[in-house]
Amino acid sequence: MISYGLKLAGVAALLILAGGLAIALFGDIWMKVGLGAAFLVVGGGLLLLAWRVDRKGREARKGLDELPPV
Repeated sequence: MISYGLKLAGVAALLILAGGLAIALFGDIWMKVGLGAAFLVVGGGLLLLAWRVDRKGREARKGLDELPPV
């Protein structure tokens, strides 16, 4: 039970650190174009990253889809 709590605390600390880093990196964008547009840019970047990761995963599993079911 203690290890779950430590994992949860670690994830919370990483989220806080990532939020601070995002504010530091994209703070100038928020000042110039507005909060909504900044979220749109960041969200689009995350979608692009997810698409690339999914595409690479599909290429890695290319031959596995053709195997007969077990």
